Order: sequence, then structure tokens, then C-alpha cells
Amino acid sequence: MRMKHKNGEWVWINSRGKVSSRTSDGNAEWLLGTHFDINDRMRAENSLNDTSKQMQAIVESMLDGVIGSDEQGIVLTFNQSAENIFGYNANEIINTNISMLMGYPYRKHNYNYLSNYVNRGIIELDALHKNGTTFPIELSVVDVQVSGKTNFIGIVRDISQRKKREQEIYQLAFYDPLTQLPNRRLLLDKLQDAIANCSRDNKFVALLFLDLDNFKHLNDSAGHNKGDLLLCLVAERLVQSVRQEDIVSRLGGDEFVVIIASLSTDEQTAANQAESIAQKIITNLTPEYDLGGLIHNSSASIGVTMFNGANISKEELLKQADMAMYKAKDTGRNAVQFFDPLMQVAVSLRATLVHDLYVAIQKRQFILYYQKQVDQQGKVIGVEVLLRWLHPLKGMISPAEFIPLAEETGLIVPVGEWVLQQACKTLALWANVPARAKLTISVNISLVQFSKKNFVGTVNDALNNSGANPKLLKLEITETLLASNIPDVKAKMRALQQHGITFSIDDFGTGYSSLSYLQQLPINQLKIDQGFVRDIINSSNDKAIAQAVITLASSMNLHVIAEGVETEAQRMLLQSMGCYSYQGYLFGRPVTLEELVIA
Repeated sequence: MRMKHKNGEWVWINSRGKVSSRTSDGNAEWLLGTHFDINDRMRAENSLNDTSKQMQAIVESMLDGVIGSDEQGIVLTFNQSAENIFGYNANEIINTNISMLMGYPYRKHNYNYLSNYVNRGIIELDALHKNGTTFPIELSVVDVQVSGKTNFIGIVRDISQRKKREQEIYQLAFYDPLTQLPNRRLLLDKLQDAIANCSRDNKFVALLFLDLDNFKHLNDSAGHNKGDLLLCLVAERLVQSVRQEDIVSRLGGDEFVVIIASLSTDEQTAANQAESIAQKIITNLTPEYDLGGLIHNSSASIGVTMFNGANISKEELLKQADMAMYKAKDTGRNAVQFFDPLMQVAVSLRATLVHDLYVAIQKRQFILYYQKQVDQQGKVIGVEVLLRWLHPLKGMISPAEFIPLAEETGLIVPVGEWVLQQACKTLALWANVPARAKLTISVNISLVQFSKKNFVGTVNDALNNSGANPKLLKLEITETLLASNIPDVKAKMRALQQHGITFSIDDFGTGYSSLSYLQQLPINQLKIDQGFVRDIINSSNDKAIAQAVITLASSMNLHVIAEGVETEAQRMLLQSMGCYSYQGYLFGRPVTLEELVIA
């Protein structure tokens, strides 16, 4: 190809792009040092363009946001992932200041924002979405030189989901999934911190161990969903009862632990402060609970231990508070007790007794005693069966000592089933003895036992297996049982009544049953508690209560019987008041079946 040079001469460019001129003889003379390769440059430019396009494609396809800015923080580039992360499209953000993407307090850095993070590795901070919400990101920044100026490239990763997963893992590890309270693991950490802190500032700390009273009965009778709902409501009331800096945790089951820190440096003052908080908890937990339509009354027993030094382990503190809690239950529940070293002895004895109870069930160490029930002519109309425990080493153990323990541990269920079976067998044997064929046998039924879902089947099995007459079996239940779960109690009583079984309210007047309960339930008999009979001759109050029970029974067409009658004067006064059935030492002490004499 011929082209004209700037000096006026014609030059030729061959196929390889080399330049030559013509000599006088017409031959081409190649110009040394002045030739260039146009194709190479074109190929280089094309290659550079291709590389640029590839890099742009890579940047656009990255999962991380890539943001470029100048030294003043003006956004120069904004890839697709950055658009997805921040909610802006590139046109909205390019040529604006990058600070609009940052949440406080980072936003105040303004123009030199990215330069603060150059070569600092990956950092975490809060970013600002277009919709105004903040979210966590990871950011790394590098600087680049472009035409003698410094620009910055920020690599951004949205870590919202990762943070959420981390929080979920932390929540599962340290918090109770039901109540959302700190669990045992976090409690122990907090307790260790409290020990260290009180050792430093000499302020006392109180550890409260709380257990719901009769929670197991609610679970057994109403189901675990109702029990779970109660636990959640109790957790809410506990949090509302203490200070914001105090720790409320769920240890497990129906057990809660509260750490009350920063009390007085004076032990007695600190104890008074802890007592006040514990009593506030007791008060706040007392009002009734609406468990999805089931109205339930609950209470709690609280054990308290105090400390202000580092010379005790957290395990020992929990043990002390636990022992104090059991002392609160022993005093009648719904109470507060502080730890006393003597409790250790009591706890050891209790543990031994629980072990012995298991052995007693396995080796059949229980004995049944029978006490007569008579009418106004002194004729025997029935007996009440009473449980006794003949310990091989300790001798006869009082029911007042082992029955509450059996109820707490649930051992009363197998023991109660055995009593029912034996009573039904006795009824079946008496059916062939004319003098005893019409006698009733009264069996005490524990709230724990009655609350079992299979209770009706257990009673019917005992009757069917023995062949006893259901009409001669009388089940004695307490007022506490009546108030536990009316629909469940009513259904079970109706089912058993259809078979002819009758019901007596034991120790009537000592609990908190209402007339509405008595009207709803198929009750046959009220039993005047011996506490009202013992001083009925001299106490006008006891006499008035006994009279009220008798009058109530008469108005509702219920039979009434007085227990604990020991003198003829008591019997005569009761008879004059309208009570014509009695039970007590006046007519005979409890005896074994072999010793029982029916005239």
C-alpha cells in the first residue's frame, strides 16, 4: 500500500506494516528504526478490551459487593451484588457519597470513610439498606492508583444470615427453648461471675431456688401442653418480680433459680432485702392462671441461700438453696425458707427415707389397718383402710412422715394401687361372711394418684380382678383435689359412679373447696375433720364449724360422718347436731384385718 510521507515522499507499507521508500532505481528501501506493527497493536488493544470485559463479568458475577470510590468517598463503581445487598441500583448510588450506605456511628466518617479501613483486613460493621434498616456486613478495603490518584475498592459481604445462625446456636446453647430464660449452663456462668463480683465488692448475693407446688399433678391431669403454658406464664411473672440486673433462669422441669446481686454489705440487711424479693415473687405467682380456658391456681416454694465470698462453689450454693426449698415445702408449701446448716442433716435423712420407700415397695413392707365406722346405735357400717409402714430396722413409720414423701416422689401411685387391690380383695372375701357382707371399705386416694389418666381403669381393674361389689367401695378424696382440675375430676368421678362407687370428701373444712365444686361433683359424703371434733365440747368455733358442715350436708342430701370421736360426750353432741355416723378411738383403734372384730 502506498502512502505519502510528511516530507512529501511516497512511502510503501507492506503486508506486515513495515514502511519503505523508493530509491532512484525504483527499488523499495526499508526505513530502519522507524517501522511499526499495526496488527500487533490492534491485537493488544483487542486483548486488553477482552480482559477488561472478562474482569467486568467476574466483578458483576461475584457474590460479594464490590464498590469503588475516590478519595472524597464518591462512588465510582457498584456491582450487581452490591445492588442486591444495599437495595440501590448502580445509577442511584454512583456519583453519590459512600457514607449513605453506612449506619451510625460509622456514617460520621463521611468523605474519608473507606480510607480508615485500608489494609486492616476483614472488619465487621453495620451498613444501611435503602429501606432504612441496618444490617451487619464484612468489609475489606484496598487502595489503587489510577492516573496518579488514589481510589479505593471495598469488598462487602452481607452476614445477616450468618449472624442469625450464630444467634440461634447461642440461644440453643444458653437459653431454655420453652421460656426463653437462661438455662443451667448460662446460670452457672452467671453464678460464677456473681461469686467473683461479690468477693471484690463485699456485697451479699442471694440465690433463690424456686419449685412450683403440685406442678406434676397439673401435667398428669391436664396434659403437658397446659403445664408448658404455666411454665411460660410463671417465667414472665418471675422476670416482672425482680430487678433488671437480676438473673432469672429455668433449671429444668418446674424449677427456677434467681440470682439477686448487689445487696447490702451487712448480712442481716441483705437477708431482709432477699426476703422482701422472695415474698414479692410468692405474691406475684399466686393469682390464678388462664391456661387456654383452664383456670388454674399455683404457688411456689422458695429456698434462699446467701453468700459474699469466693470460698464456696456454685454447685454447693445450688445444693444449699435446693435444701432450703424442700424445707419450705415441708412447712406447708407456698413459703420461703433460708438455708441453715442443720438442713444438711434433714436432707440426708430424707434421701435415706426415699431409698427405703423403694425397698418397701419391692419387699412389700406395707401393712393395712382397718378402723370401724359406726352409726348412732353403734352398729358397724363400714371401715376405713389405713396404710402403715413396718420398717425392718426403724419399726413402724408414721404415715405423716412417709405419705408426703411418697406423693412428692410419685411412689404413692404404685402404693395406692396396691391398697386399692387389697381393699377390693377384702370386700370380695367379706361377701361370703354374713356379718360383713354389707360393710363398706373407704380408701384414701392421693391427688397424685387421682390425677393419673388411667385412674378410672386402675380402679375398675381392681374391682374386676377381685370380683368385689363396686357399691361397697368408697373413695375418700381431699378438697385440694377438688380444686385442681374440675373438668377432669368431674369426668373421672362420673365414670366411677356409674359403676356404683361412692365418694367421700375427707377432712372437710380444712381445704378451700367452694359450694360450686360440691354442686358440680357426684359426692355422697362429707367427713368432719378430727381437728374440729377434738375440742368440740369446749371450743365454740369448732362447734360452729362442725354444725355448718352438718347443715350443709343435710341441705345437699349428703351423708355426714365425724372422725376422731374419742368420748361419749363428743358423740352425743354430734348426734344432737344432726351427725349420725362416727369414727374414732371410742369405737376402736385401727387394727389389722386379723384383729378386726365385727359384732
